[in-house]
Amino acid sequence: MMEEVQSNATAHSPRRKPKPPQPQRHRWFDAWLRADGDGLKALVDRTLSFIDFHENHTGMRVRSRRPLDLAHHKARVEAIVCNLAYAVLLPPPSGRIAVKLGNGRKGRTRYDSPVMGKTLSPLINAFDAIDMLYVHAPTVRRGEASSIEPTAWFARKVEEFGVTLGDFGRDVAEELVHLTRNTRTSSESKIREPIEYEDDALTTLHRENLLSLNLFLKKADIDFLDDGGEPRVDPFDRTLRRRFVILKDQEPRFDQGGRLYGGFWQNLKSARRRQVRIDGEPVAVLDYRSMFTRLAYCELGATPPDGDLYAIPGAEGYRSGIKLAMNCFLFDGGPRLSWPAELGVGVGSDQEAIDDPEGRAAGFEARLPAGWTVGRTKQAILTVHPVLKAAWGKKLGYRLMFIESEIMIAILQALVQENIPALGLHDGLLVAMSRQDRAQEVMREQARRIAGASLPVSVKTVSV
Repeated sequence: MMEEVQSNATAHSPRRKPKPPQPQRHRWFDAWLRADGDGLKALVDRTLSFIDFHENHTGMRVRSRRPLDLAHHKARVEAIVCNLAYAVLLPPPSGRIAVKLGNGRKGRTRYDSPVMGKTLSPLINAFDAIDMLYVHAPTVRRGEASSIEPTAWFARKVEEFGVTLGDFGRDVAEELVHLTRNTRTSSESKIREPIEYEDDALTTLHRENLLSLNLFLKKADIDFLDDGGEPRVDPFDRTLRRRFVILKDQEPRFDQGGRLYGGFWQNLKSARRRQVRIDGEPVAVLDYRSMFTRLAYCELGATPPDGDLYAIPGAEGYRSGIKLAMNCFLFDGGPRLSWPAELGVGVGSDQEAIDDPEGRAAGFEARLPAGWTVGRTKQAILTVHPVLKAAWGKKLGYRLMFIESEIMIAILQALVQENIPALGLHDGLLVAMSRQDRAQEVMREQARRIAGASLPVSVKTVSV
């Protein structure tokens, strides 16, 4: 009888709905990628002849293109070939490249490449028809783009033409000065909306500074010793951009944010930066100590106490959490009710995160002791830094980020004048070991000039 009841219960129990398939993520198509080296240029030329032959003999094209249309056509072919060849040399994690094949939004902004648009899709289909790539439709309706991947035949052509990572360049028309509006949804996820703006003397100067810096870095002797780690590193990826920020209801302005981004070294984990070589030398990683908090003191016209500014009584061993909390308070526009997801409370100390990379503490970017609420943390910090109360909750962080970025640009420009290659980080840089003393002097000089105060510099790590 019991077996019968169980059998009936099983027969009439509702079935669980299978989980819907998740969107697949792929590396995005880079519309600004161009051919610089002879091998890649030759492959682009050969591909153009293949595409022209295909169009003429299949009836895809009856009339010759007008000069401007022909130039755009060649640029699209070049961009597709470059993306496929790059995927052969540095395969994306998924093996595919995401690409938008629809018409997309109407109108083109300063951030959009003329390569993109409605004519890209039939051209990609032509590449598919001559066996140079495969086109994959999205596996789900929402949240996933179409994707492409190079064929084995195309991969052999990349090898045949001797294409290397040094063959890739970027379109000189690529916008380097970005302006975005940062907003947050109810789930606290960040939305970064690109904003159009009119050029003036200031934006033109920002762009010219980046162009000259990128040209210097492109010619510099910079390398990365392959360590077998993932993701693989392209030491020729050196194009720097600046991203400025406006907030809700603000008009375009360029005195908030402005940090440098781009360049292969920016997102490298600290341990992997030891593999960077400049002028054939190992590098030193230099940084400003407690820079953001010291800049806040500068803005308030106050002098910070001696020692580590993130050393707070009761939070010994939790420096990462104190640092993140202080930064949160500087970016807040009002009272904070909770911590961001990357800050773990009661999950373990900084040392525990180091000792056990797979443990709970290591799963968070920063850590605080158990029971350290927002209110308790504020009070603890104010016992050491009472003056900072005047800087919190006013979104001052965006202004401080701008000052930080101006200091970094000035440092890099000064080093260029002395023919010293350096790779900028947000609050520091990588420089050849033999140049570290001079680089530290320049860092101190430019901080005094721009921030009006002395900012201590230290050697964080040294390559071996």
